[in-house]
Amino acid sequence: MLNNRGLRTFIYLLAFSNLIFIKIIFAQQLPTFKVIGKVKPAIAILVPTNTTEDQLKLLINEFRKARAENTLARTIPPTTPGGSKGDYFSVWIYVFTEKSWASTDKLKKFINANMFSKADIKYSREYAQHIRAEYYFLQGESEYGTIGYQDEDGSYRSKNYKKLF
Repeated sequence: MLNNRGLRTFIYLLAFSNLIFIKIIFAQQLPTFKVIGKVKPAIAILVPTNTTEDQLKLLINEFRKARAENTLARTIPPTTPGGSKGDYFSVWIYVFTEKSWASTDKLKKFINANMFSKADIKYSREYAQHIRAEYYFLQGESEYGTIGYQDEDGSYRSKNYKKLF
């Protein structure tokens, strides 16, 4: 039979282990998202502001899995609609927690930025700081997923950048 101290210790350990279990389950849930901006072949999606890094990793890996299983149409609109090589020949997904940065206008300005323009470079770097995660796929060429953002030549990274694959 447990004394009062032993009972309190047992209850504490039980409660603590349940919190860890709940945290693990919660971290493994996909965040909800909504497509906000579209500029072929890129889309900007919005996730809740409280989305964790673990949830972002899970989301990026789910996009990769859906692409591999040919089920992207269940989650996002075509990124190359009606294209001769398919509706998802090229996929570029930027993940945001701020709706204003996920807009089509801001996405278009980022995608079409002139890398010889100081103003465009400044804008692109500011925009990149708001990208929470990225998924990129070009059929037969490359595929990668990141937390944060890194430009194509690797010369600039957002502060939260981590390569997933």
